[in-house]
Amino acid sequence: MSIILHAEDPGVKGVRKSVGEYKSRYPEYADALGMYGSIMEVQQEALEKVVPAAGPSAGEIEDSLKEGTPLLDPGDLEIDVALFREVAGKMLRVLEGRPDGFPYHDDVLSWDGLSDEGFSTTRNLVLAGERMEIDLEWRGDDDRELISNVLWEGLVPFYRKYGSICESEVDHSYWQKGFCPICGTPPLIGMFRPEDGLWVLECKLCHTPWNVMRAMCPFCEKGVEGSLSYLYVDDDRRKRVQYCENCRQYVKTVDWRDSERGGLLPLEDIVTVRLDLAAKKEGLRPAPGFPGKVPDAS
Repeated sequence: MSIILHAEDPGVKGVRKSVGEYKSRYPEYADALGMYGSIMEVQQEALEKVVPAAGPSAGEIEDSLKEGTPLLDPGDLEIDVALFREVAGKMLRVLEGRPDGFPYHDDVLSWDGLSDEGFSTTRNLVLAGERMEIDLEWRGDDDRELISNVLWEGLVPFYRKYGSICESEVDHSYWQKGFCPICGTPPLIGMFRPEDGLWVLECKLCHTPWNVMRAMCPFCEKGVEGSLSYLYVDDDRRKRVQYCENCRQYVKTVDWRDSERGGLLPLEDIVTVRLDLAAKKEGLRPAPGFPGKVPDAS
């Protein structure tokens, strides 16, 4: 039986509404939700400006999925660098609203790594999670990490647009892996769908949803039925860490079965940060991406 999943982008108004609801339910995370909500609004605005790249044919998609290979090498996607700088600039302005500010906006945008010539190398460093050398007087490593995070989030609209033109042709009955069928990136977080309990993961980069089997580890070849264990915090069983006893890799999952509320998974990622801390304490590792798609940062 074919399984087709499609993600509805919430738009600016949808993001704003959801952030307000999450702030009401999780006031302890209000600042982080507000900040990231503003980042998401920039992404939703940018989606309207991104010109979609040509996607593969339906036959090419099916062949790729059957081979167990993502459709796209992330380093190959053509990106409008001027639009990326515009998006990143707006996100850097969001960071200036932090209590301690963020004094690097102009310096980062004028950095050679974001020039037309230097962008490709910078993009690959960001995708590979490697450190970028920006010659600034930093206040600390946290600010460096924030820059990397902003550049990652600035890439999202371009990959999301590509994913949106491909996902309607992706038959998930061919794909039961722990990395994204579109770009090979690890999942950000997962959910049990309200309507049928299907375990759906959402890509960290292109935010494409895909389905995996609930009783088996999607991250390692040793996964067998019953290999998954669960970790909870404060007995809240609607939010859990699902991890494999064999490979010790995990993904957070929210259970929206029997729930009319639902939500946005990127916001769920913020309000479940204690699950990441608990997983780290247990020696668990976040799920990896597709091993053959590590960008060349040289």
